[in-house]
Amino acid sequence: MKLWQKVSLTALIFVMLAIQLTQFLVLERSFENSIQRERQTAVAAHEALSASLSNHAAYERLKAGKLLLSTDEIAELLHSTVTADISTAAAITVRLNGNTVTSAGAGLFGGETNLLEDLAPSDAIDEGQTVICDVGGETYLVIASTVQLETMPYALYTAYDITDVYTTREQDLTSARTTGLLCGAAISAAMLVMVLIFLHPLKVSVQTIEAVANGNYSLRVHERGSAELRTLARSINNMSASIDEREQKLREIADSRKRFADSMAHEMKTPLTSILGFADILRIKSAVSDSQRRDYATTIVEEAKRLRGLSAKLLQLASTNSTQLDLTDVPAGQLFADIAHTMAPILERRGIRLELLHKDAVLRVDRELFLSLLYNLIDNAAKASPEGGTVWLVQSALDGHIVLSVIDQGIGMKPDTVRRATEAFYMEDKARSRKAGGAGLGLALCDDICRRHGARLEIRSVYHKGTTILIHMDVAPPDSAALPGKAEKPQPEAAATPARRRKNRGGRP
Repeated sequence: MKLWQKVSLTALIFVMLAIQLTQFLVLERSFENSIQRERQTAVAAHEALSASLSNHAAYERLKAGKLLLSTDEIAELLHSTVTADISTAAAITVRLNGNTVTSAGAGLFGGETNLLEDLAPSDAIDEGQTVICDVGGETYLVIASTVQLETMPYALYTAYDITDVYTTREQDLTSARTTGLLCGAAISAAMLVMVLIFLHPLKVSVQTIEAVANGNYSLRVHERGSAELRTLARSINNMSASIDEREQKLREIADSRKRFADSMAHEMKTPLTSILGFADILRIKSAVSDSQRRDYATTIVEEAKRLRGLSAKLLQLASTNSTQLDLTDVPAGQLFADIAHTMAPILERRGIRLELLHKDAVLRVDRELFLSLLYNLIDNAAKASPEGGTVWLVQSALDGHIVLSVIDQGIGMKPDTVRRATEAFYMEDKARSRKAGGAGLGLALCDDICRRHGARLEIRSVYHKGTTILIHMDVAPPDSAALPGKAEKPQPEAAATPARRRKNRGGRP
């Protein structure tokens, strides 16, 4: 049975009991008052009859001039008086020494119906004794008293019909039961509506709990209704918020692990390609000098070390937002040279030429992460460029900032892709390459690395013309004397012929 049914049924039972009990008490009080009035009326009539008998006896004695009336004279007097006053009572009888002297009425004091059996067994009855008796479906109030007539104690009995009082009582009880049932039904209907209204917030709370159990942790219950319901709603909301927070943390952990796996898969390509490239040269090339062998082996070892360090950094980035970076001062020229040397096998295979343009600036960066950032940008630029194209890596100064630019003249990106390029896990196609119009996981990771360095990543792209990605670093560079393009940021169209170029080692001439 549901709660609203239990509440309604319980309330109905108590309401019906209260109504019936109230009506019963009221009717009983009214009935008792009616009986009391009938008793007072009957006693008054009985006393009047008793006084009348005494007066008539005294009158007849004085009239006859006797000291005492005889028994027969008293009997005749009693008969005439009782017969005259029978209209005020249902039955009257006078007895002396247990024998009936005279009687009038419905024969209630003789034969099979003898109301005197309910009175005292002897004539020595109490003055004004009253008894209520039921005879043949009728109810009578019987009064007994003693009347002194000529020194003789006569017992006077009168019976009064009070059946109407009991009939009225039964009718009132029947009417009260009917009225109580109707009122109870009406009150129950009203209470049912009120219970449903009062319990509606509880129903909403139950629905919210069921929704939370099904995984919708964002739902909240409106805190309204009684104090108890508001407390319940507040507790449910706290529970939902706690579950939502824990579920969010679990989701973040799962996302961070996925990011780490995706980032590792993405970032391993460049160092592995470099390692495979130089290892393949050592394997295929028959005549390799000692200096070249050492150079190639050193590159392989350095890339393997970088790969190991990069995996640790990516794991930290994926697992926490407060990872401390290992910041060191790195000359821009050294950073650019390392990039050119590592990217050489990849760019050579794609037929892409890398042009470097920089000043003697010093960058305060986490070397491994920042190299990964530039590798990603150059790799994306190479993918977007046609075979035989050129990619520019430029360092300049603008308004007290160091600006690093990676420029290509490839297919570019659409405006919507530019806006969403750095969103985590944004994919315009499965490959997530700019050849398909997307930016890939690489740019999301690049933007994260920039933010960790206090830098800002900016993307400028014209569809089918090229892309320029700028890194604004809040570090004042050393004196950047007149540098071509320093006062304005390189654009794809202007970057085709930079002021000074340096060929990458191992790249195309």
